[in-house]
Amino acid sequence: MRQIRRAKPTFATAHEYHRAGSFGTGPEHWVDDEERHAMANDIGDELLTIAKAQFPRTQNLEYAILKAHLIVEHSLVQYIRSMSRLLVEPSELKRFTFANKFEIARLMGFGANDPIIIPTVERLNQVRNQVAHSFALDRPLLDEMIRINSEDYEDFSMASDRERIRRLRWICYAIAGRTAGEVSANGYISQRASRALKRDLGGE
Repeated sequence: MRQIRRAKPTFATAHEYHRAGSFGTGPEHWVDDEERHAMANDIGDELLTIAKAQFPRTQNLEYAILKAHLIVEHSLVQYIRSMSRLLVEPSELKRFTFANKFEIARLMGFGANDPIIIPTVERLNQVRNQVAHSFALDRPLLDEMIRINSEDYEDFSMASDRERIRRLRWICYAIAGRTAGEVSANGYISQRASRALKRDLGGE
């Protein structure tokens, strides 16, 4: 699926359409296949870099939760940018809340084939809001999120905040890595599909 690059239509656009009698979408409005593939690769590499660089070396659980939330939010933004029919700049998504971005990404397919990632992101947002807006942190809520992401699900136990932070770091890496993989794969598939269509139409 090709991405479209054009400004948001306004009343001026609508009036011009009536005057001109047409509103076309031509080659100048398509994101070039190579550009999209390169953009997808750049986004994927950036997500992995940010996840590793931005998750803090800290003993403070509340701070780790806030940073994890920012990393996941950035992953959602990049997922939306990559999967949208319209080329979206990050600045266009700033007015949306985390919950808004999450719902947009989910409706575009984020986590559609994963039983864990959606409840994980929802719970991370819940505990982040606790930390940001009150003096309390419900550790059992956080621990349940960590548990569903753990290989030791049946024998799960959590002894310290240090362990919570360590596992939270790996959850961030997993979400960023999964998103990076989907973004890169989508860019590659779109490029291959576009080339195949051009061949079928005799364009190359």
